[in-house]
Amino acid sequence: MKVFSPAHLLRHVSMPTLKDFTLAHVLGPELVIDWGLPEEALTRQVCEAVRSLEVSLKNGDFPPEKAEVLGNQLHLWQDDLRRIHLMSNELAISEFRAASDGDPEVTSAFQDRGIHEQAMWMFTHREKLFRDAELHMAFQAKANGKYWKKHRIDPGLSIIDDRDKLEAFSTAVAKLYEKEGAGRSTHVEFSNHALDASIQVTLYVEGPVTALAHFTDNHFKRLTTRIALETALVYHPDTGQIESVVKGGAKNHVAVLELFGQHVLGQKIAPEEIERVHYDLNVLRDGNLETFEDLSPLGVEGIRVRRAKFAPRNTTGIFFQVEASPDREQEDAIKLALGNLKVHHAFEAEYNLVSVALIIYMKAPEGQKPKHFSFNLQVNGASTIKNLPDKNQTVALAVLTALNVVHPEVASA
Repeated sequence: MKVFSPAHLLRHVSMPTLKDFTLAHVLGPELVIDWGLPEEALTRQVCEAVRSLEVSLKNGDFPPEKAEVLGNQLHLWQDDLRRIHLMSNELAISEFRAASDGDPEVTSAFQDRGIHEQAMWMFTHREKLFRDAELHMAFQAKANGKYWKKHRIDPGLSIIDDRDKLEAFSTAVAKLYEKEGAGRSTHVEFSNHALDASIQVTLYVEGPVTALAHFTDNHFKRLTTRIALETALVYHPDTGQIESVVKGGAKNHVAVLELFGQHVLGQKIAPEEIERVHYDLNVLRDGNLETFEDLSPLGVEGIRVRRAKFAPRNTTGIFFQVEASPDREQEDAIKLALGNLKVHHAFEAEYNLVSVALIIYMKAPEGQKPKHFSFNLQVNGASTIKNLPDKNQTVALAVLTALNVVHPEVASA
């Protein structure tokens, strides 16, 4: 279930889990629900109860103060279900299990529940662990992106959740962003990642004034607001690597890290940038995705380029994107490009391959539907590999190594 729908999500949740979530939610007291109904009718009744409140709110059935409170509670209901939906995946569940560290209550709760129920149970009963995993996933989604960099500082540094130090750090970062029109208000969160023992500091700074176009009571309005500027650091004590998501370029990354050392670590640090790995995508231009290395022990049955973006050499500002059918039996994006892009001399000499989306087809157990997963790569080193489950990350790096897109020492780093 990739597209979020509250009704669809709730159909994956059984009565005990849904009841606990609903009764604990701020909207719960406003909902009239017969929990003795059969499970097949329960989801429909919960959705109808929420919809009835929404209709009453639009019809003006509540006094202004009550309407404002109820509107906020309905917004939280929708947003909390969306958050649960986003955390209903293998990566999040693995983080939940690791963070719980053998907690017998979590082990028991997860035993007979699917991933949607597990995420909802964690949201209801382990809110801090849910938020820690949520922050980790949000950071991973930005890793290797435009605002991400990796540096190296001393390993083994002690970082604790000291609110005074963290608040001082966030205030200093807010001053750094003042030239971007940011305000002074900040919010900072501290979290531990159980899977890799890393430590994350996430802070939000009041951003510049922004006008948003939206609808209120069926009327078009422009709302003046200040969207938060997000900044995050993830420190790996075992290696000394520190990843950062910071807006404003390389100088801002260094400035934020130095402020982190000054206010949180209590010492001056000299961050050494770790150069981003560049992918040699041009090796894929000939369309030959056969590897000399046998990848069958990893379960790999096939590799295909789903999407390819080309840039003509010696020409700037022009790109060609080729998208292939998801059907494994059809020609992939490279074959389509070879057959359709006009070439005067040699395809390999005239075009650079600047980004691709690769699909890896995996062998499925007998009687089960074949599985596959995909990820994006850009020649400058950006990728979505970190968004994959750990086992798929291992397969992806092995495939890239076998295709000579990356060197073995880089893949193992």
